[in-house]
Amino acid sequence: MKGLLLTAALSAAGLGGFGNFGMRAQGMRAPDVSAREDSQQAGVFDQWLKPDAPQCVSVSDIASVSRLTKLTPEQFQFVRALYIAIPPVSRELPPGDSAIVASAKGKAMIALVAEGRTCARFLAPDFVLTMLAQVARGETGKIGEPI
Repeated sequence: MKGLLLTAALSAAGLGGFGNFGMRAQGMRAPDVSAREDSQQAGVFDQWLKPDAPQCVSVSDIASVSRLTKLTPEQFQFVRALYIAIPPVSRELPPGDSAIVASAKGKAMIALVAEGRTCARFLAPDFVLTMLAQVARGETGKIGEPI
């Protein structure tokens, strides 16, 4: 029941579409069905997002085919929190102490980084990149007047 509620909540929040965006992390694999879709969507990043991709890869390998942007500490925390909510939902913090966005040929992949390697990464849709820019500017979502 909890899984169903989480899926409904993610869908309502606009995150349900992440099922179609590849993800890799220690101990996690994206479902095979989405892996077929990912290969069509991930472009140059497919080699690091498909189910049989290496668990961890060097950031320099990713840099060889893309442009990297280091995220701020606030953006890193945002991405780390977002990452654990992407199906399959993680019950552990993902490995990494910083994050990057790799961009190439109209695609973007977010990777959590530790010691020059990434063991947690996912294809980033445009709406997530927009939110990352908002986080960088220090914007907050306001619901009403503070009490």
